Amino acid sequence: MMTTCAKCGEMLIAPDWSEFVSERLVVNLWSCTKCGDRFETTACLPADATPKISKAVWEEMFPALLVA
Repeated sequence: MMTTCAKCGEMLIAPDWSEFVSERLVVNLWSCTKCGDRFETTACLPADATPKISKAVWEEMFPALLVA
């Protein structure tokens, strides 16, 4: 999935910043390298969404970072 600039239509690869507001809501901040426009998008998962990978695989890919 790619996002296009809201002002000039340039294809954007990745947001500058993402905030995981909740388990189901992500807010992304974008800036266009062509025209300099900045804008936000949101991604919402439906309440009945199911994970595509198992919890064990997720934890192997993204281990908890605990500092004692």
